[in-house]
Amino acid sequence: MSFTKISDININNDSRSFVIAYNFNAKELSVIKIICNLLGIKDIEILTKSNSNSIIKDIINNKLDHSEKEGLNQKSLIFNNIESIKVSSFIDNMKKFRISRPLIAFVTENNINWTLNTLVSHLLEERNALKSGKTIKH
Repeated sequence: MSFTKISDININNDSRSFVIAYNFNAKELSVIKIICNLLGIKDIEILTKSNSNSIIKDIINNKLDHSEKEGLNQKSLIFNNIESIKVSSFIDNMKKFRISRPLIAFVTENNINWTLNTLVSHLLEERNALKSGKTIKH
Protein backbone atom coordinates (compact mmCIF):
# COMPACT_ATOMS: atom_id res chain seq x y z
CA MET A 1 0.00 0.00 0.00
CA SER A 2 1.36 3.38 -0.89
CA PHE A 3 0.14 6.76 0.17
CA THR A 4 0.83 10.15 -1.35
CA LYS A 5 0.09 13.42 0.35
CA ILE A 6 -3.02 14.88 -1.20
CA SER A 7 -1.18 18.15 -1.84
CA ASP A 8 1.44 16.27 -3.92
CA ILE A 9 -1.05 15.09 -6.56
CA ASN A 10 -0.20 16.70 -9.90
CA ILE A 11 -2.80 18.48 -12.01
CA ASN A 12 -2.69 17.95 -15.78
CA ASN A 13 -4.34 20.88 -17.54
CA ASP A 14 -4.88 18.79 -20.70
CA SER A 15 -6.86 16.07 -18.95
CA ARG A 16 -10.56 16.04 -18.13
CA SER A 17 -11.26 17.41 -14.62
CA PHE A 18 -14.13 15.44 -13.13
CA VAL A 19 -15.39 13.17 -10.38
CA ILE A 20 -16.47 9.57 -10.86
CA ALA A 21 -19.35 8.81 -8.49
CA TYR A 22 -19.81 5.04 -8.32
CA ASN A 23 -22.73 3.14 -6.80
CA PHE A 24 -24.53 5.99 -4.99
CA ASN A 25 -28.30 6.23 -4.54
CA ALA A 26 -30.33 9.17 -5.89
CA LYS A 27 -30.38 11.10 -2.61
CA GLU A 28 -26.60 10.80 -2.16
CA LEU A 29 -26.03 11.79 -5.79
CA SER A 30 -28.06 14.95 -5.35
CA VAL A 31 -25.85 15.93 -2.39
CA ILE A 32 -22.69 15.07 -4.35
CA LYS A 33 -23.91 17.32 -7.18
CA ILE A 34 -24.54 20.16 -4.71
CA ILE A 35 -21.03 19.78 -3.26
CA CYS A 36 -19.51 19.72 -6.76
CA ASN A 37 -21.38 22.91 -7.67
CA LEU A 38 -20.19 24.61 -4.47
CA LEU A 39 -16.59 23.76 -5.36
CA GLY A 40 -16.84 24.63 -9.04
CA ILE A 41 -16.56 21.04 -10.25
CA LYS A 42 -18.81 20.94 -13.30
CA ASP A 43 -18.20 17.40 -14.58
CA ILE A 44 -19.51 14.34 -12.73
CA GLU A 45 -19.57 10.86 -14.21
CA ILE A 46 -22.24 8.79 -12.47
CA LEU A 47 -21.53 5.08 -12.78
CA THR A 48 -23.25 1.93 -11.57
CA LYS A 49 -22.30 -1.72 -11.23
CA SER A 50 -23.07 -2.20 -14.93
CA ASN A 51 -20.08 0.08 -15.72
CA SER A 52 -17.58 -1.64 -13.44
CA ASN A 53 -15.70 -3.30 -16.34
CA SER A 54 -14.88 0.13 -17.78
CA ILE A 55 -11.20 1.00 -17.82
CA ILE A 56 -10.42 4.28 -16.03
CA LYS A 57 -8.69 5.72 -19.12
CA ASP A 58 -11.81 4.91 -21.17
CA ILE A 59 -14.06 6.57 -18.59
CA ILE A 60 -11.96 9.73 -18.93
CA ASN A 61 -12.52 9.55 -22.69
CA ASN A 62 -16.30 8.91 -22.34
CA LYS A 63 -16.11 5.28 -23.51
CA LEU A 64 -18.12 3.31 -20.98
CA ASP A 65 -18.54 -0.45 -20.83
CA HIS A 66 -22.10 -1.41 -19.87
CA SER A 67 -21.62 -5.19 -19.86
CA GLU A 68 -21.05 -6.03 -16.19
CA LYS A 69 -23.87 -7.49 -14.11
CA GLU A 70 -22.20 -8.07 -10.73
CA GLY A 71 -19.88 -5.16 -9.97
CA LEU A 72 -18.72 -4.44 -6.44
CA ASN A 73 -21.29 -2.91 -4.11
CA GLN A 74 -19.04 -0.19 -2.66
CA LYS A 75 -19.69 3.52 -2.88
CA SER A 76 -16.64 5.20 -4.34
CA LEU A 77 -15.46 8.61 -5.48
CA ILE A 78 -12.58 8.83 -7.92
CA PHE A 79 -11.11 12.24 -8.68
CA ASN A 80 -9.37 13.00 -11.94
CA ASN A 81 -7.36 16.18 -12.31
CA ILE A 82 -9.00 17.96 -9.36
CA GLU A 83 -6.95 20.20 -7.06
CA SER A 84 -6.20 18.69 -3.66
CA ILE A 85 -7.74 21.66 -1.83
CA LYS A 86 -11.06 20.98 -3.59
CA VAL A 87 -10.90 17.29 -2.71
CA SER A 88 -10.27 18.13 0.96
CA SER A 89 -13.22 20.54 0.90
CA PHE A 90 -15.33 17.91 -0.84
CA ILE A 91 -14.64 15.39 1.93
CA ASP A 92 -15.35 18.01 4.63
CA ASN A 93 -18.66 18.89 2.98
CA MET A 94 -19.67 15.24 2.80
CA LYS A 95 -19.32 15.12 6.58
CA LYS A 96 -21.47 18.25 6.94
CA PHE A 97 -24.18 16.68 4.78
CA ARG A 98 -23.90 13.46 6.83
CA ILE A 99 -22.91 11.23 3.92
CA SER A 100 -20.95 8.17 5.03
CA ARG A 101 -17.39 8.32 3.80
CA PRO A 102 -17.08 6.33 0.59
CA LEU A 103 -13.92 4.82 -0.81
CA ILE A 104 -11.87 7.69 -2.27
CA ALA A 105 -9.10 7.69 -4.86
CA PHE A 106 -7.32 9.81 -7.42
CA VAL A 107 -6.64 8.66 -10.96
CA THR A 108 -2.90 8.00 -11.14
CA GLU A 109 -0.50 6.64 -13.70
CA ASN A 110 -0.62 3.35 -11.77
CA ASN A 111 -4.40 2.90 -11.87
CA ILE A 112 -5.41 4.60 -15.13
CA ASN A 113 -5.32 1.26 -17.00
CA TRP A 114 -7.28 -0.64 -14.34
CA THR A 115 -10.96 -1.42 -14.59
CA LEU A 116 -13.25 0.40 -12.21
CA ASN A 117 -13.90 -2.93 -10.47
CA THR A 118 -10.16 -3.47 -9.94
CA LEU A 119 -9.68 0.02 -8.53
CA VAL A 120 -12.62 -0.31 -6.15
CA SER A 121 -11.45 -3.75 -4.99
CA HIS A 122 -7.98 -2.33 -4.23
CA LEU A 123 -9.54 0.57 -2.32
CA LEU A 124 -11.65 -1.87 -0.32
CA GLU A 125 -8.58 -4.01 0.38
CA GLU A 126 -6.68 -0.91 1.58
CA ARG A 127 -9.55 0.18 3.82
CA ASN A 128 -9.72 -3.28 5.41
CA ALA A 129 -5.95 -3.36 5.86
CA LEU A 130 -5.98 0.04 7.58
CA LYS A 131 -8.76 -1.10 9.92
CA SER A 132 -6.86 -4.24 10.88
CA GLY A 133 -3.42 -2.58 11.02
CA LYS A 134 -1.96 -4.76 8.24
CA THR A 135 0.07 -3.69 5.24
CA ILE A 136 -0.53 -4.77 1.66
CA LYS A 137 1.22 -4.44 -1.69
CA HIS A 138 -0.49 -4.02 -5.03
